[in-house]
Amino acid sequence: MSDTISFAPESTWQGQFRFAHIKCLIVCRGPIRLEAIECFESLGAQCGILLSEKDSILYPQTLAPELRRLKNRQAQVHHVPDYMGASREERLVRMDEIVRIGTANGYTHLFAGYGFMAEDAEFVQRVEDAGLVFVGPNSSVIRQAGAKDEAKQLARKLEVSVTPGEDRISARTLLRKAGNAPQVHLQQSAQQHGLEFPEQWLSTEPLEQAEAVLQAAYRKRVDLFSTEDLIQETERCAVEIWAGNPGRRIRLKHIGGGGGKGQRVVSNPEEVRDAVMGVLLEAKATGVGDNKNFLVELNIENTRHNEVQLLGNGIWCVELGGRDCSLQMHEQKLLEVSLTEELLEAAITEYEAAGNTKKAAVLRADLATLRTMCGQAADFGEALRLDSASTFECIIEGDRHYFMEVNTRIQVEHRVTEMAYSLRFTNPDDPEDSFLCESLVAAMLLIACHGAKLPKPARIPRYTSGVEARINATNPALKPHAGGILRHWSSPTTSEHRDDQGIGLRNPDTGLFQPYHLAGAYDSNVSLSVTHGSSRRESFERLVEILRTMEVRGSDLHLNLDFHYGLLHWMLGHDPMVKPNTRFVQAYLALAGKLQQQANELSLATAWQHNLQQIQEQWGPNGVALCEQKQTLLLRPLKRLFGNAHLLMGWLAPRPQRRWLVEIEFQWRRNPVEVLADLYHYLRLEEHPDTPPSEQIWPDDQALLQRGLDFYRDLRTRLGQPDLDWFTLTELLKQDSAPGSFALAGEGQALWGAVRAAHHGFQLGMELTRLPALLGHETGYDDFLSNDQLDVNVPEEFLDAELSAGYVTTLAPPPPANSDEVLAWTGGTFYARETPESKSYVQAGDHVEIGDTLGLLEVMKMFNPIRAEFAGTIRTLCVKGNAGVIVTRGQQLFEITPDTPPSAESEEQRTQRQHEATLRLLAA
Repeated sequence: MSDTISFAPESTWQGQFRFAHIKCLIVCRGPIRLEAIECFESLGAQCGILLSEKDSILYPQTLAPELRRLKNRQAQVHHVPDYMGASREERLVRMDEIVRIGTANGYTHLFAGYGFMAEDAEFVQRVEDAGLVFVGPNSSVIRQAGAKDEAKQLARKLEVSVTPGEDRISARTLLRKAGNAPQVHLQQSAQQHGLEFPEQWLSTEPLEQAEAVLQAAYRKRVDLFSTEDLIQETERCAVEIWAGNPGRRIRLKHIGGGGGKGQRVVSNPEEVRDAVMGVLLEAKATGVGDNKNFLVELNIENTRHNEVQLLGNGIWCVELGGRDCSLQMHEQKLLEVSLTEELLEAAITEYEAAGNTKKAAVLRADLATLRTMCGQAADFGEALRLDSASTFECIIEGDRHYFMEVNTRIQVEHRVTEMAYSLRFTNPDDPEDSFLCESLVAAMLLIACHGAKLPKPARIPRYTSGVEARINATNPALKPHAGGILRHWSSPTTSEHRDDQGIGLRNPDTGLFQPYHLAGAYDSNVSLSVTHGSSRRESFERLVEILRTMEVRGSDLHLNLDFHYGLLHWMLGHDPMVKPNTRFVQAYLALAGKLQQQANELSLATAWQHNLQQIQEQWGPNGVALCEQKQTLLLRPLKRLFGNAHLLMGWLAPRPQRRWLVEIEFQWRRNPVEVLADLYHYLRLEEHPDTPPSEQIWPDDQALLQRGLDFYRDLRTRLGQPDLDWFTLTELLKQDSAPGSFALAGEGQALWGAVRAAHHGFQLGMELTRLPALLGHETGYDDFLSNDQLDVNVPEEFLDAELSAGYVTTLAPPPPANSDEVLAWTGGTFYARETPESKSYVQAGDHVEIGDTLGLLEVMKMFNPIRAEFAGTIRTLCVKGNAGVIVTRGQQLFEITPDTPPSAESEEQRTQRQHEATLRLLAA
């Protein structure tokens, strides 16, 4: 029986939905590729994959791990230079090559996952023309809805609210160039290039005429205006939008972009030129004849990103609830959660039972918005005659929603919906005859093979809450980091569904983990970690435990596991139903950066010596000797915490049982010994087998900690109050005489004196565990919190772009460099110029100011400007070549003679500064 579709073998009706005759070519990569292989094979279909040079031979240890899952590599693997191609010409060559592979090898179907090819109408048309079946929306659907401009026009016809802006900047540009006689100019252009378009095009509005001519030009692969024309028209359009919306930002978004690529947000006219070029570069639309159209729309600032999963067969369309994808960075999603009627109704009931009517009212409004949004999504899908899986995406501002786009493909986060719902297909002639489908990929293949025969399915709730964390190769500042090598990854627990591209598949001969090089040739996403729960809280708690116990080791390896771990603790500490907006992660990172900045100013050695000095004054040499036994017990976890701001962010998050209170003075609300034990658990430094000593508590420290825990547990038992709170217990221990409830066991009052002495002994040195809370309070962590509207109150300093950027830099400082050089902060591909036709950004002898662009570093498909960190004169261009040179982290890119010689802080000055900062914090 399949894990994706449960067919009853005795059902004749279900027997018609079989896949033994199917042979599907999978043309994508990433986590979806292995998922598709396993899904199709479980259904009885055959499959094969493409394999690029970057996934096999260009870099060491990058051989696609999915190959270990294939039974017949020679027949199932088809080699190609790349999956897409860098230019339009290369893409067209690749399309033809893929179609030839499909037809020459007897494939019946083709699946493109969530790569760019999945939404390329021209590619899908070629697949269809070759007699292959595309597992996804057909080319007509993609043309109508896959292009963001076309989708917004359809949404307007259906009276769906859309974001204000311009959908056809390319057509506007062409009309501007046409001047006062647009028809004459357009006709001349058409004749000059031999363009073909509908005969009635002259009867339409000028903008429609320009659009028709442009579409014909795309087919002919010619340009009718220059990039400079497009930039100037975009600048005019942006000025028009700003005139009616002063102070707002504007988003540029390529019509074929996806995954955060091909988008830029601008705040003033001076930024538009670079933004346009960035959009075109990332969307790979700089070539002759490329469709360079993008949306120019008002950027809704305080927004959440919600989307509705759709599935149709061209006749019916069902919506499968929503997903909240607001937690994102660089326009790429990080943590996605299910958003369904069942989830919101359960949370409303819980709030009302607890008397929290304000939060219940907020969720009631959200429920109404969700129902409206889902209804519009289903209507959109029906009007579109959607014949596969797609996503209806919206931005939410307060209780209003705006249609943003339709993604005519499966989404990375589709597993979140699979956690929430199954699909039940029922025989129209026999209500007892039905089957369940629990995989959207399986549903896509089912529709591609048997769509017309399928009745409209019913959605069946599975789990109340689903959540997915994207595990990416990014540094602590969430910037892509290439070059790391994975050498070990623990297997998923029973609570985790992990889509890891096959990286976790062990060597079939040895059973050992195969090292894998995250070379950076493709997207930064490494894996998807998915789980579920009976509530959002439970699903978050499960994901927290999954991340806590996950073991990953490697060299030069950066993954965003600690970010997710800290963020989930923050959300659990405030309210799992909290509604962060799309700018939240940037502010959250800024707070983490400030925490790290302040933590870097501290010296644990100074804190330890100060602590010993105080103990010497109060308890003498015996107290010092006793405290010195705790040195590693106390300092090891604190050192780890202060060295990792994301772990510190999670540790400081509120807990159901409050641990401390920082107001006028610091107060413990729980026993510091128990808090220290919790810290070891939080950091997964508690005892666990088969782990190096560096990754767990040392035996002597464990014995000492356990004695303290046992002592206080026994003391509460003797007092007859196992749940006695810490404040009351410490007040009792201040008394000279034993309380009446204390079981003396015939040992007299002397036992109480020994108990008090032991208490003081166990508490010696525990004052150091205050340091994280004091640091958080000084940094402003306690002011970063949620409110009764389930929004997040973010202090202004973390919303300030310049301050925020400075804080975030602290999380991932660049490699150590001399005062006259610029180094690559990570591995990637270096470009000295913006496009092949452009001039180099700088030449030897050029003078640059702080912030000037020196070049571009492409890391995992994202283009990052390399900026001058100080003013000076370019002395040497250290990387030769303009058209893409692979560089490594720390490699020298430029030598620059600074205008002002830098002054460096001495080691003695730094030590003294840290000493003073530590004493100030302890005094607070």
